[in-house]
Amino acid sequence: MSAQGCVVLLSDYAEASLEPVAVDPATAPILSQDLVHSAAGVSYREQRRVTAVVERSADTAAVGAADRGAPGPAVVVYLPVSVRAERLGVLAVTLPGDDVGGATLDVLEDVARVLGHVLTGARRYTDRFEMLRRRRELGLAAEIQWELLPSLAFELPAFSIAGALEPAYEIGGDNFDYAVSAHCLTVAVSDAAGHGLRASLLASLSCTAMRNARRAHCSIVEQAETANRHLVEQFPGPDFVTGLILELDVDTGVGTILNAGHPPPLLVRDGAVSELLVPPELPLGLLGATHYPTHPIALQPGDRLLLLTDGITEAHQRGEQEFGYRRLAALLAEHHELAPPELVRHITRAVTKSCNGEISDDATVVCLDWHPKQPPAQ
Repeated sequence: MSAQGCVVLLSDYAEASLEPVAVDPATAPILSQDLVHSAAGVSYREQRRVTAVVERSADTAAVGAADRGAPGPAVVVYLPVSVRAERLGVLAVTLPGDDVGGATLDVLEDVARVLGHVLTGARRYTDRFEMLRRRRELGLAAEIQWELLPSLAFELPAFSIAGALEPAYEIGGDNFDYAVSAHCLTVAVSDAAGHGLRASLLASLSCTAMRNARRAHCSIVEQAETANRHLVEQFPGPDFVTGLILELDVDTGVGTILNAGHPPPLLVRDGAVSELLVPPELPLGLLGATHYPTHPIALQPGDRLLLLTDGITEAHQRGEQEFGYRRLAALLAEHHELAPPELVRHITRAVTKSCNGEISDDATVVCLDWHPKQPPAQ
């Protein structure tokens, strides 16, 4: 294989563009690629290999690729870089027009898979890749929230999960978390009152307290009550955090869910969208003696569950209607074929567009698909 050049393109925080990782003068002129209107973006969104023919080496930088100045046309191969459904970016490899055989492409796909694990590991010891992903400065509150987040997407044969939040560079009080064990999935979505740094600190304490309890083998009731107790102690007064916590047996689809003053999730079953009514209790942080009872939930194979914060449904421009559950339900029905990572990106883009790019409140959405290998025994 005689590659003429290669470059890694990383998704920015808002999943709006793919930013090149420049390593030498030859890769410095490479341009960012729009996530929607580019071949690299197609590879990222659809998680598949895409090829594009470049007639002149001078054109490669414009399409997010590197070239060493070899004469004649070339082919740019874009390969998605991801780890267990979490989309990190795209590897763009420039090849001579006569070197795109099946064996070459198989090798490149292996390289892209390994690269995903390398980038994930690098996050623990360098800021380089995080800095490259930032198209503008990240607010301090947003920095705290992004550091709290788990992988933005994950999948196993029985389920797929993905989350997204906006405004990506200014997020303050919204948060989501999940944890996977041998047969159990725990998912939490929360929304701290207010905006900015104080809301971020509320959300941080709530999320960390629940994680701490979860890792001590506590039930979701104990997780909620632990977070509630610490919030009351550390933030006395009117501050609070709303939240939903779900615990699901991924083999059977049976589980429990509790609601601490949070908007209800949406259930998509056989193409129909409905609210999953979960009686709400007081938000976390208001009253130390609050008890949070659980309610049963039973998913069917192929079900999709959408957990969200009110920033999704209440988003609107001044003087205009809110985005609303009805519009969200229509969007879910229209784009039922999208995988969770692309669906949540699509939802946050639609909400942002409805506000003309200016969201006044944090907006978070988490999509969970349950697709067991074998239907559970009746």
